[in-house]
Amino acid sequence: MGWYTKTATFLFPLTGVPKSIFSCNVKNTFNSSMFFTRFCNAYMTDSRVKHYKENHVFIVARAYRDRDFDSFYDTMLSLDNYKDDYEDGEYIVFIYEILPEYLPDYQLLLQGKYSEISSAAERVILSNYFFSNATAHTILRNVFNKSYELKDLWEKRLNANLNDQEVWGIIEPEKEELCDKVMNGLEKHFREEDKKSIHKSRILKPNEEFGI
Repeated sequence: MGWYTKTATFLFPLTGVPKSIFSCNVKNTFNSSMFFTRFCNAYMTDSRVKHYKENHVFIVARAYRDRDFDSFYDTMLSLDNYKDDYEDGEYIVFIYEILPEYLPDYQLLLQGKYSEISSAAERVILSNYFFSNATAHTILRNVFNKSYELKDLWEKRLNANLNDQEVWGIIEPEKEELCDKVMNGLEKHFREEDKKSIHKSRILKPNEEFGI
């Protein structure tokens, strides 16, 4: 699955929060782009929050105060199923409720029944997922269609016959929970990404000045 959680791929879209809301172009002091999305990851729960234990998604976003942040924040709070938000270091966590029309699909996904969700849920997931793979769209379509190709791949990897089983691993809530350890890992990940961005811009800047 890579960096993004299964929540970010399959459950976040069921909140109805458009992926496009997180799009941005935040630049560093070298006037080079640092990142193009405020979205970091999503989780089913937060071990440090007592409420919202069912049918909610915790979205971690960058809280970098660029000139467009206030507009982004106001838009996030304007959505009907917004429940709460809180800051955690350089990040902000938004809590949203799964939209009522997708609750049956949410329950099916938690049971690992990817091929049984509604066509509406499939469409919204394919339009708003976060997935750490360049061929994400094809993979997800194969998951929803329980494709023979993906089934064959897993059978070879597991050296077992899947018969009529689903072709993607079930969502495990304990691996989809935000906590201090996960947050520290997330901060470390994005710190390294930002360092790479700054280093790259320092290398490119002289060349740009001389028109090379």
